[in-house]
Amino acid sequence: MARFQGQPPSGPLVQELEALLRVAVFQPAREVVGHLLQGAADRIDSDYQAKPGEHFKGRQILKVQCLFGTFPIERDYYYHAGKKQGHSPADAALGLEGGYTPALARLICLEGADEPGYEKAERHLAETGGIAVSARQIQRVVQRVGAEAQSWQEREGQPGAGEASVLYVSGDPLHHPLDRRHCQNPAGLSGLRLHPAPNR
Repeated sequence: MARFQGQPPSGPLVQELEALLRVAVFQPAREVVGHLLQGAADRIDSDYQAKPGEHFKGRQILKVQCLFGTFPIERDYYYHAGKKQGHSPADAALGLEGGYTPALARLICLEGADEPGYEKAERHLAETGGIAVSARQIQRVVQRVGAEAQSWQEREGQPGAGEASVLYVSGDPLHHPLDRRHCQNPAGLSGLRLHPAPNR
């Protein structure tokens, strides 16, 4: 700041000032996010009940990246020998996608889908938000999230019960007028209400 005030103003100097201020503002924001997520992970782990076959393997540290930078969080890790799979309950509960917070993962996917290449998405994230994510990591996040979204879209729909007590039908009375004879209640539709067209 003293350097900026002690020199004649110029475009490059203003650009440098804004970049430095962004770093200065991001640091306390990153610390706040890290503190809040660590507290949330501790609460999630204390409430978690291990499923049959899962065994507690201790606490593990994960490097998390958010919009403001990276920080570590410590959380419980469970392993299922029969399935040969392990997981940390806090990761799913917090919505972490490969170590990225939900807000950053969403931004990565938007950039990866909007830009013509992952390398360009990497540069765009760095230039516009000061966010350092490699092109390879952007590709991995986009592919992982995209596969999950496609599976969700292709899921088998669950039909509803279909037991509506009232059926409402709307029509254009100017083109399809109804008189009293057409407003007879059909059999089996006790809740059907038909209103005749006004007299013309």
